[in-house]
Amino acid sequence: KVGPNSAARYTAQHYNAGSAKSTLAASWIKHGERIGVAGLNETNVPGWIREHTDRVNFILDASLGVHVLNLLEAFLQCRLRPEFEGFASQRIDREGGQA
Repeated sequence: KVGPNSAARYTAQHYNAGSAKSTLAASWIKHGERIGVAGLNETNVPGWIREHTDRVNFILDASLGVHVLNLLEAFLQCRLRPEFEGFASQRIDREGGQA
């Protein structure tokens, strides 16, 4: 989730393991074997993500405000149940317990 002034987060940070506190790349390096993606490291993960995944963007007009953005994010998390969203201590595993 990014705002109108978050170009770096939108275009690059999730592809680079060390670019932010929590990124898709870092999660896959640390826990990738759990979902069948072993052997990734800081060097090869950006290219692997770009080559093996698809990206879907939901672009909202900023005038709708943060509440609409938060509602969309909450809906998508409940509906799609992403494997690597939030901190590990906050995640619920697929069977309903803490991850």
